[in-house]
Amino acid sequence: MVRVLLDYESSRMTAHYARITDQTVRRRWEEAMKVNIKGERAALDTDGLLGQAQWAKTRYGIATRTLPNGHCGLPVQKTCPHANACLTCPVFVTGPEFLPELRDQRTRTLTLIDNATSCGHTRVAEMNRQVADNLTRMIDQMQEDSGTGEESADAS
Repeated sequence: MVRVLLDYESSRMTAHYARITDQTVRRRWEEAMKVNIKGERAALDTDGLLGQAQWAKTRYGIATRTLPNGHCGLPVQKTCPHANACLTCPVFVTGPEFLPELRDQRTRTLTLIDNATSCGHTRVAEMNRQVADNLTRMIDQMQEDSGTGEESADAS
């Protein structure tokens, strides 16, 4: 069907261009900076057959579970035990393209913590401190790596 839609004479030609496209996407993914919830750089193992399998799993996850501020790295066959708490999930990955959303979410989270603390809702404040800490670590790492820290933006 794809061969007919692209108007190729052979399936081999379709497979050739599909492979080139996949290699380009993979190369861009590997070059892009990604950090996990601990603020550590996340890398894809790219060597050998296991690397190819890891890439196939990652590519499928990106295509099927993209989040508004990152990507879920959970294997497709597993169920998320975190119920939308991606910012405390150990397989959450994000990158610099999500910095505006991450900064906004950190601001909202810090406001929520302040409001909860002033109202005596210590459990709500405690639960959100981990999210705020994770957001801060991720943002700080990306700003440090890209040289676009808020400090440097203020200085200019």
